[in-house]
Amino acid sequence: MTIEKSNNPSEFLEFERAGWGVSIAGYDDAFGAVSRQTVAPTLDAANVRAGARVLDVCCGPGMLAEGAVSRGAEAIGLDFSDVIKLARKRVPAAEFQHGDAQNLPFPDNSFDAALCGYGLMHVPDAEKVLREMLRVVRPGGRIAVSVWERTTPHNGFGLVYAAVRAHGNLNVPLPHGADFFQFGTEDKMRDTLTAAGCTAVKTAFLRQDWHVRSADQILQAILTGAVRSRALLAAQTETQIKAVKDFFEQTLQGLPRAGADFLVPLPAIIGSGAKP
Repeated sequence: MTIEKSNNPSEFLEFERAGWGVSIAGYDDAFGAVSRQTVAPTLDAANVRAGARVLDVCCGPGMLAEGAVSRGAEAIGLDFSDVIKLARKRVPAAEFQHGDAQNLPFPDNSFDAALCGYGLMHVPDAEKVLREMLRVVRPGGRIAVSVWERTTPHNGFGLVYAAVRAHGNLNVPLPHGADFFQFGTEDKMRDTLTAAGCTAVKTAFLRQDWHVRSADQILQAILTGAVRSRALLAAQTETQIKAVKDFFEQTLQGLPRAGADFLVPLPAIIGSGAKP
């Protein structure tokens, strides 16, 4: 299986690094309630237990590290941007440091588990990240990753791209990155982990709902808490943005509700595998 990667890795890496430096608090506010639904299943997939030494790669605000610490594990989080400032504030019981997920600054066989929550789509070469995660895990240890699922109709991030495809312009000058949803099915995730060298591969679909009140909330969440999709929307004209908002509004009317909230699906695929 060929795992897609950026054809301009340095430019893409800097684009993502700079973007998350200003977006992580907005991401936590907008999508944190959804991403935290993924924490326990991801920890379970990697067999994270008390006493384990756990690495949280592309740690963002430290959700997985926080979950590992709550289970009595020792957690180290690593990220390529200043998001670790927020992680240190939120999870003082874990250790956080700057680093490159494609070249982890740890010896071979130094962790019981390595985790990556929604990070693979934000690096130039996801295969390198997976192989590095396997390298630093001891034999028999597990890695576990989560990504946004691609096939569910009207899923949150897919909705953004569908709206721009219908009413805007997808061909905007952004640094080239791999397909945002390239790992977004169980089959693709299984093939990817196997190609990276994992054994005993397991995958799971996890239903998650994003509680949304309005089309404007979706737009503001993307503009304040994302990187690639934010840049895509920022490149649209005022007329196109209005049409995109109208698309969001029309879609929301067809979704189930919980009280005053529309339930926008934001399901995940969780994949895990063992080091031989």
